[in-house]
Amino acid sequence: MGRRKYRDERRHYTYIEAVVLDRVLDENTQSALRMLPGQPMVTSASFSASVDWDEYTREMERFVERTFDAWLFFDNTGPRTVAFRIPGTALSAQAVAPYAHGDVLEGLSVETSGDDLLLRLRMYAEDSELFNLHETGAGWLNDILPVRAELMSGTLDALELAPVVGTHWDEIERDAPAEHGLSKASRVLAAYLQVSPEELKRLAARRTQARQTELPPGWLSGCSDREPVARWEFAAAEPHKSFEITLGRLPSGCEYGEWYVTATEPRGRDVAFRVEDDARKGYHDEALRLQRLNDPGRWRQLDQTG
Repeated sequence: MGRRKYRDERRHYTYIEAVVLDRVLDENTQSALRMLPGQPMVTSASFSASVDWDEYTREMERFVERTFDAWLFFDNTGPRTVAFRIPGTALSAQAVAPYAHGDVLEGLSVETSGDDLLLRLRMYAEDSELFNLHETGAGWLNDILPVRAELMSGTLDALELAPVVGTHWDEIERDAPAEHGLSKASRVLAAYLQVSPEELKRLAARRTQARQTELPPGWLSGCSDREPVARWEFAAAEPHKSFEITLGRLPSGCEYGEWYVTATEPRGRDVAFRVEDDARKGYHDEALRLQRLNDPGRWRQLDQTG
């Protein structure tokens, strides 16, 4: 009974931390940020504040999202968000679409804002065991921030966390062990989003299975009656760099798998997969790899049959 009373009387707040990268905030924006509640700390490149729940507004949240390149929201009753604004020239919506999962409360949302891509990873869960009681949310964003650079370089492993956020409701451990094939920043992100070690292990095994060894040359040509499911063209600024990439089903009984990915780009790899989810991830990973070799340019969907 006393514990419940203590919970009811504790302060309910949202901690906000946000940064801009490779640019600075103008004086007008800095002045506007300083006028927000929560005793904000403002520099030419960052903002942080701890805002009482009754002073927190959706307009404040939108202002932060319009202004910064990466931000973090920490609600001390449980919910939390990490988000990145990424130039569309560095990462396409098509490349990350297979990772979108969940809804506005939890998972990964993928949106466009002008020429930019907005990626939001959210966890919504009540802190019934009071693990957040003495946490502030401070310090996490700096350790998570390298994930944005990973995403811009085409390493999308951190997005695999979306379906398993909130699976480890226990004491927060920022220094996760160097395992499961994730970078240090992605491991900190997993800890922030309360991903269980068991889920990290499962994701690592799945990732290993999807990244199969080299197949024999010409293996795909030996699988007749292939069924294309999706095709995209990368229209490069230099026409000779343009290429197409295809995701499709292999005929029943093919020894290499049930799905394939192939591209007309000379450096493309014909890859086989057993599971559709792995195939779709491999399809977009390969598309992004080939895009980086041929940028600048734009993607155009040719057809979609499945």
